[in-house]
Amino acid sequence: MVVQKAIDNLKEGPKDDKVAVASGIAISVVVVLLAAWAIFFFRNIQKNSEQLNLSGGAQDEFNFSSVKDAQEQLKQQFSNSTQDLEQLRNDAVSNQIQVQQQTGVQETQGGGPDQFGTQ
Repeated sequence: MVVQKAIDNLKEGPKDDKVAVASGIAISVVVVLLAAWAIFFFRNIQKNSEQLNLSGGAQDEFNFSSVKDAQEQLKQQFSNSTQDLEQLRNDAVSNQIQVQQQTGVQETQGGGPDQFGTQ
């Protein structure tokens, strides 16, 4: 009955009162709808955060065990190449020593021409 009496007073009252009441009702409805949307929005975010799974694709490729394995492979390759280069250097040095020894023996043996073609 009180509500009916208030509505009747608004119908008979001035236009400014009607606009004020209508604006208040509209603002109240918007606030209630916004609050309901916010509650459902954050509830959905909270539910979906548990279902989020990032363990697929490129993330699996970049883990520390694979990085360490790759590092070990690189170390082995470089150590092998270093050993190969040292072996190659040692072989070259021994070959050079043999050539120098043979050249020295030939020079002591006799009168062959030297490197400039003279006796």
